Amino acid sequence: MTDGRQPAGTGSALDLGAVLRLTARQLAGAAAGPGRIAELAADRVDRPDGLAGEEPGTALTVLVGEPGSGRSTELAALVVRRTGGARPLPTLWLRGADLRPGDATLLPAVRRALGDAVPPPAVAAVCAAAGRPLLVLLDGPEEAPAVLDPAWWAAALPELTGLGVRLLVACRPESWEPPPGVGPVRLHRLGPLHGEALDRAARRYGVPVPTAAADPLRLRLAGDLRAAGITQQPCDQAELVSGWVDLRCLRAAQRIAEETARPASHRKGAPAPATAAVTPGLVRRLAAAVAGRLHTAARRMLGPGQGALSRADFAELFPVGGGWARAVLAERLLVPAGDGYRPAHETVSDWLQGRQLDLDAALGRLLAAPPRPGLPHHRIGVVAAALGAVGDRGGAAALEPWLRRLWRAVTDPAAGPEARWWATRLLRAALAGSPAPTAHRALLTALAERLAADGPHSALTGFGPDFWAGLALPDPLRWELLGVLVRADGPEQAHLQQAAARLRADGPAALPHLCRWLADGRGLPARPGVTVADLVQDLLYAHRALAIDELTEALVAAAHPRADALLTVLAVEEPSALCRAVDRWSHDPRPERHVAAAVHGLRTAPYAGRTGRELLRFTALTLLAREGEPQLHGAALALLVRDPLTRSAHLMAALAAYAADDPFVTPEVLGLALASHPAAVLTAFEARLARPDGVPGPVLRVLAEAAPLLGGANAASALPDPATRLAGRLLHGHPEWAEPVAEYLSRRLTRQCAGPGDLTALLGAAPGLRPPAVRRAFALVLAQPAAGQPLRRAFLDRLLASERDPAVLGPLLRRVAQHADREQPERSRAVVRRIADLWPREDGGAAGLDALLVRCAGHSAGFARLLAEWPLDARPPAGGPRLRRMRALPARGRDPQYAAAEAERAPVVALPLGSGGVPVPGRLRAHGTL
Repeated sequence: MTDGRQPAGTGSALDLGAVLRLTARQLAGAAAGPGRIAELAADRVDRPDGLAGEEPGTALTVLVGEPGSGRSTELAALVVRRTGGARPLPTLWLRGADLRPGDATLLPAVRRALGDAVPPPAVAAVCAAAGRPLLVLLDGPEEAPAVLDPAWWAAALPELTGLGVRLLVACRPESWEPPPGVGPVRLHRLGPLHGEALDRAARRYGVPVPTAAADPLRLRLAGDLRAAGITQQPCDQAELVSGWVDLRCLRAAQRIAEETARPASHRKGAPAPATAAVTPGLVRRLAAAVAGRLHTAARRMLGPGQGALSRADFAELFPVGGGWARAVLAERLLVPAGDGYRPAHETVSDWLQGRQLDLDAALGRLLAAPPRPGLPHHRIGVVAAALGAVGDRGGAAALEPWLRRLWRAVTDPAAGPEARWWATRLLRAALAGSPAPTAHRALLTALAERLAADGPHSALTGFGPDFWAGLALPDPLRWELLGVLVRADGPEQAHLQQAAARLRADGPAALPHLCRWLADGRGLPARPGVTVADLVQDLLYAHRALAIDELTEALVAAAHPRADALLTVLAVEEPSALCRAVDRWSHDPRPERHVAAAVHGLRTAPYAGRTGRELLRFTALTLLAREGEPQLHGAALALLVRDPLTRSAHLMAALAAYAADDPFVTPEVLGLALASHPAAVLTAFEARLARPDGVPGPVLRVLAEAAPLLGGANAASALPDPATRLAGRLLHGHPEWAEPVAEYLSRRLTRQCAGPGDLTALLGAAPGLRPPAVRRAFALVLAQPAAGQPLRRAFLDRLLASERDPAVLGPLLRRVAQHADREQPERSRAVVRRIADLWPREDGGAAGLDALLVRCAGHSAGFARLLAEWPLDARPPAGGPRLRRMRALPARGRDPQYAAAEAERAPVVALPLGSGGVPVPGRLRAHGTL
């Protein structure tokens, strides 16, 4: 039995079926009107940032998003999924406006939603016992009569959690600050629609797909206008909302006019009175009246409270008589919300109230220092809308002073955190909504520089890549600002990733802007040692395949050393593209392009293929034909000499240019003609080096790397090579060139193209007659590790055959010690023993050798081991007391290199002349480190 006031199954007999009936009845009238949940759910499109059909698995789930982002739509779709099917789940939908001033927690509102006779703890217990926890949706907590501060949440959440009730809150970003002590929270963030979700939503509302991301509400309002025959879509948010409000006011006026024209009741049987005509003029006048009253309602919403219109004000402005109330509610200009009324959409509400706000007074209160009581954070949309109204009425120029006022508050060190909170977010909203962001170039640049100076941990939140991407900026300014903002990047490199995305989307147009970054040598706070120029150089190289020809043009136009360096890299990696580029540049009317063709043509030539060589040939002939630019003829000749097809015809001119010190015709270029024209090239080299300013190094390097002119490529001949004979003549005339000539011989020995007569060709039949500096230079290069080079060892032996000068033997011993780790021990021991045998003993020579051997061992661990581990069957080098001490210490377990250092510091004990070295017994190898 029931008492008639409770539904069946409630009270002591409460069961899950009764709970589901109670919640279903509550949902039927929730979300501002009967059937509204189903309408909202039908508008949802699948989106990656939505709830995506998942059940809230934690005690608290928070869905945040800007007005119009689709929060309520996501909630409605969740409700339909939960309550449909064979296993419905108990769900309640509350709005913030359903709370009352005395509600210390959310439980009283839950009790009212269920019916005062049904206790929420009992409902929660039934749901928990059935394995179907009750889910309470709280949509728009901003609508609550009082601000729900952290203390309120800290009391409300544990109460629900203790009952096993789960809570899902949908609110604006400014409204959610996690209260202290709250357990795990699942946070969802709704952004604008993009990609496939945007395409589906646009089709759903019958509007063209926007070129940029858009909120669902924007598409919905645009769809309403399009359905009414307004095909020209508004260009910005303010125009869209204004047009939608005008349309709804017109429709409400039509309803009011029809209500007014409807005849009153008449007596039965009497003729019906005539219906009054509804004229367009009447509808227009009524529409203006509806709009006026709506703006008056918005002005009253700005008063005390959270932005709702009281019932009394609603009744005054939109009376029941005449159909005003019914018309306004039917068109959803206003909807019931708790004890009052609100616009159906938060975006529309902010727009209406923003046009009534005293902006100067509001900012004076919000930005005051010390702070004065102001609006709650979630009312920022109204102030932002007021700033937008300034731009709508007076353009960007009118908005600029307000932006400067906000910027001063942002950068003022004396501003408190509350003032800075408001200033930062209002500045972001105003810049994003400006009708012409380019007009604020100076402010945008200052903002970007501030973010770059702060680095990735800037206190100015909300100015990330999405903010900058949303500004309608021309490409030059956008790329200029991005070049500053990449210095604000953290490890994720968000701004650099945005630059890369823009480059991939429109490579040819982006390249010139990116190349300007090459001149930016400023460092990145998050990546010490890396500059903006480094970033863009890597970025351009990594994306070179997108538009390689356009990239070469952008780089040459940048005219910067960094651009030149990247072109040099591309000459190796992309020679075909560089060959095409230099061909274009050679025909360009601009002289600077001719220079680029000459320089980069030479850099690309070593890597060019058959087609590339043909283009370089045409380039060279084009440059050579320009009589007014003789300074580039050398480059043209260098290219033509490189090409076997044109070498013979232009070699003599190239040799003349080389003799005239043309910077483009280098020994490396002429070296390519050695195989085909050896006599002419060698004669030119010798004549050029005979001049007082001759520099032998480059010529000798070219000769050393060239193929042998006798005996075939990479083959040694019994006769000295003509290049070697030339080197010998150079050394004979210039003993001071001994080092580069010796290095020439070393290179040829390494390449195994030297002949047995080369040492004689260079030093003559009696090397001992050459100056010590010459012998020393050759001894040093011949003492380098000679594995697989028997001729190098033979040459050293011949050089030492008559050597007695410590000025040669000392550096040679140091070189042997330096390379002891890389040379075969037998060879090193043979050379050391020979040096010791050749070392003069008179005038303290023996002591000098003794000291030098130990000193070399102290500097080289490998040489120290060599001396300490000398085999018993091999004759050790004759030394002195230092060497004997150095070899005796390792036998007692000392490290050989340490032993050398100790022996060098120990007092010297004189020994009889002629005493030989003392062999040291074999022992384990020491580690040889200092």
